[in-house]
Amino acid sequence: MKKIKRERRLILAILVVLILIAGCSSEADNLIEEKDRSSSTEEVILEIGMLGTTIKPVAVIIAESNGFFEEEGVVVNFQKVSSMNDAYLAVANGDLDIYLFSSTAAATFITQGTTTLRVFGGTVSEGSEIMAAKGKGIQIKKAEDFVGKTIACQMPETGQMVLKDYLKKEGYTIGSPDEDVDVKFIYVNDSHTAMEGCVKGEYDLCITNASLGYYADDFGIDVVATVKDFVNPYPCCRQTCYEGTYTEKNDDLVKFEIAALRGYEFYLNNEEKTLDILEAYSGEKRDFLKAQIYGTENYTPIMRVSLDPDKKATVGFYKALDNIGEIENALEVDWDQYVVTDIYEKALATLVEREPDNALWTDLRDYFKMHN
Repeated sequence: MKKIKRERRLILAILVVLILIAGCSSEADNLIEEKDRSSSTEEVILEIGMLGTTIKPVAVIIAESNGFFEEEGVVVNFQKVSSMNDAYLAVANGDLDIYLFSSTAAATFITQGTTTLRVFGGTVSEGSEIMAAKGKGIQIKKAEDFVGKTIACQMPETGQMVLKDYLKKEGYTIGSPDEDVDVKFIYVNDSHTAMEGCVKGEYDLCITNASLGYYADDFGIDVVATVKDFVNPYPCCRQTCYEGTYTEKNDDLVKFEIAALRGYEFYLNNEEKTLDILEAYSGEKRDFLKAQIYGTENYTPIMRVSLDPDKKATVGFYKALDNIGEIENALEVDWDQYVVTDIYEKALATLVEREPDNALWTDLRDYFKMHN
């Protein structure tokens, strides 16, 4: 009897050992498989299009300079693009993941049948100044003050399109200089041509959006109004990405936006260091850089740095483009599909969770809820 019991105990012991060996072997196999998968996974890189050395994407420039993208675990590669059209073609085809400029291009491409663009955040908003020659006595306070005026502007400039839509909604007619309309608009190649034309009396007003009001005295002009006096808010440059990036690299886009928001916070709280970075990046004069994003004793910037998607204003702008005839087939477009807010919302929520006592994140969250 004792012999049988000993044999049973021996058999049980052997079974336990075999189970342990099998478990260890299985665990080891899983570790090897996991290591193999890890080693075969390619590094995810976000390809970012940058236009020239403009400082409008200040938050992204600061984030890159300070290593915030690396800290958030996202790899970015900045590529210079030669034109807005080339950039949007590259994003639409997936050759670029993100482009940080323009409001009008996305709407134009989408209404022409491109379905692979997603507008997921902002770069800057507003910013358009309305100028007249010194000594003309022109005052612009209300819609009827534009009647009888000829206004010079650049075709892609956001503010002129917003103003046209506003004037139409106020019941005034708009058109080119050879038309019998209430307010006439003429396209010029650049802001300097527009301002010089005002001084020479060729145009009554001009619209620019590059903080050139800082140099108003040098050009012999006055800033008599801004477009945001009549429509506020309205979008300027947007963050636009490739649809495949949005669906397949969603987490990386969130990390990108977290880093950019940290860059935004740094810009708000570190003026001199920010100007050092922007001066090295752009080659522009320090006093003009300060004027653009902080303001000076004699100049208040109109451009507003903001990464918020501002969905209500952005969709409103696209509808404005349709109203003034800049895009077609807009009524057939479901803008909710193309203007997305979840990337920014997730990024902001992460920062609120990290730093619940940081008033900036809670203020941005409140703005987001109101405008999206």
